[in-house]
Amino acid sequence: MIARALAAVLIFASVAAASDADVRVDAQRHAAAAGAVGTVTGHAWEEQRKPGGVAQPLGGAVVTLVPHSSALTAQLEGIRTRSRDSATAYRASARAIRLAREAYEKALWEAGAADLVRTSVVDTTGGFRVEDLPAGPWLLIVTRSVRVGKASPRATKRERETYAPALRLMGFSAVSVWVRELTVSAGRIEEVELTDRNVWFTGIEEERTLDARP
Repeated sequence: MIARALAAVLIFASVAAASDADVRVDAQRHAAAAGAVGTVTGHAWEEQRKPGGVAQPLGGAVVTLVPHSSALTAQLEGIRTRSRDSATAYRASARAIRLAREAYEKALWEAGAADLVRTSVVDTTGGFRVEDLPAGPWLLIVTRSVRVGKASPRATKRERETYAPALRLMGFSAVSVWVRELTVSAGRIEEVELTDRNVWFTGIEEERTLDARP
């Protein structure tokens, strides 16, 4: 139990360090000033499961592009590696990845580089496109969350009268994450193909609430 709890603590400790992520945007700033911009485009699909089947677009997946950060990349890799340590660590990892990304985006905002946080959404055909990206190194993070409603049983009346309210599972999201390091070049299109077979991380993000008293 102690080892499992420690694994989860280590995962969130790595997120806390995200505020120290290296924010280096000189390459993108120089490129933007020179008008050297490119495009990232791609498709996200769930591949056919049997011969003759049809690939399904992963519409609704959120596409985020941020200037490349070695520190953020290392944090994400660390979270993914530690997610295998225990069931507790696994359940914490999807949220930890989201928080690490959000912390880096906040760091970019605080550094005056909010315009370098680019987002898009995979459309119903499975495609996405982000234009006018200043040339330089970028990190592509694509996240898809599918809500699954699986509430755990409510505490009995006797349990609610005896014990303090406990957190009850209301459901969870099945989370898939793709991470790609890209180099954008002026006047060029970088193409990315994402499928459920080359996903970088899969996990869950739980939704819990205090079990209501009668």
